[in-house]
Amino acid sequence: MSESNYSITLSVFLLGALPRQLLTAIILEGVGLLGYLQFTTAGLVDIDVTGHHLFGVAIIGLGAVVLTMIFVYRIGTSSYSPVLHVKRNLFFVAVGYIALGITVAGVTFVVHSLILTQSPIPTLEELGFGASIGSVFGFLVLLYISRFGVETPSNRDELQIAVTEVWESKQNLDNSSKAPIRLTTFYESLGEAMDDVAECLKESSTNGGRKLARDSENWVEIFREKPEPSQAAIVHQSRSPEEQELTELREDFESIIKRLEMIRKNE
Repeated sequence: MSESNYSITLSVFLLGALPRQLLTAIILEGVGLLGYLQFTTAGLVDIDVTGHHLFGVAIIGLGAVVLTMIFVYRIGTSSYSPVLHVKRNLFFVAVGYIALGITVAGVTFVVHSLILTQSPIPTLEELGFGASIGSVFGFLVLLYISRFGVETPSNRDELQIAVTEVWESKQNLDNSSKAPIRLTTFYESLGEAMDDVAECLKESSTNGGRKLARDSENWVEIFREKPEPSQAAIVHQSRSPEEQELTELREDFESIIKRLEMIRKNE
């Protein structure tokens, strides 16, 4: 499945950042975190992982999980990618960053144990400690990506206006009982609004937002070439296209409207 079908791909997981930025975040945050924990030959870390120390680290880990959820939600709903406006997808993305952090922590523990010829099987306390530290690491990776890899669009107000104009033009066409030849002005208004939407979406840093921009631009280009009766068949709810090409254009239009509405809900 592609991102247009609302599946979670690598580009969705990265929230618009580049793969190399994820790798950079893992390396930089990993080195910093491991340096802070001070691994020693006496054990996993130079910290007592029992009693109140473990409880304190667990609280910090839980806080990191909550912050990860909040950050992913804020980044996703401020993007122009429709797939990132689905709460279920945002939940899985957040879980992915937490799982990434815990995985890195687990691999680090195993490598550390093998190097020191210790048992790679952790105790329950070390499991709890590792999960908490891993959650913190996952949040730090997300924090780096949100700071250096994600670009928040600066034309949100313009997009909101353009999407509203598309919606109003569509409503005017649906509510009109005039013959298609007398609705030329409405068709032109719809085309201009779709142009504005495509221009705004070009600022998106996500694949989903850029694809929506391309789809809108391509659709309106073909739509303008059609005569009024064909345009009516494409956009009017009360009409049914008879040609395969018009049916496809209508499906494309409905898909664009659906994706724009997903973005519009969170504006």
